[in-house]
Amino acid sequence: MEPNKGLDFESIIFNYIDKLRLLLNLDQWSSIFLDFSKNELWVLLFLYRNQSANMTQISEYIGAPLNTTTGVVGRLENKLMVERKRDNEDRRIVNIIITRKANEFIEKEKKIIEYFLKEIYNALTDEEKIAAINIFNKFVSVLMKRKDNVMEENKSVKKVKRIIIE
Repeated sequence: MEPNKGLDFESIIFNYIDKLRLLLNLDQWSSIFLDFSKNELWVLLFLYRNQSANMTQISEYIGAPLNTTTGVVGRLENKLMVERKRDNEDRRIVNIIITRKANEFIEKEKKIIEYFLKEIYNALTDEEKIAAINIFNKFVSVLMKRKDNVMEENKSVKKVKRIIIE
């Protein structure tokens, strides 16, 4: 029998979504964590690791155009999570820096995530740990291949339309 034959993927997916939904509603999670958009979280995590970056670097990291990045950084600035600072040597350069409030927020959330990961890690046998890492790596590999295929398809779809002017 084939390994995938007879599996009800829809039921499996929704079963895990329901379980994860319950986990995300636990009191351990800070409700403020859920008040950020995906791009805002990516920017915060990028700045947490780098402490400072310019708009182009942030834009490239989150994979968004500069005008979108400007809006994301603006919302984070309104939430007092980042600040814009002009470069001392070249006043035209504006660096985005993470605030103490954002650092404390990320540290708090990181401790919660770390706690759960350690609990999971300690519940696994050595063989299960190796298998879990291998499965996760394969999972990421499949998703990255799909992402590369989608990006390649999008490149081939973009064609120049010629307009004849008389």
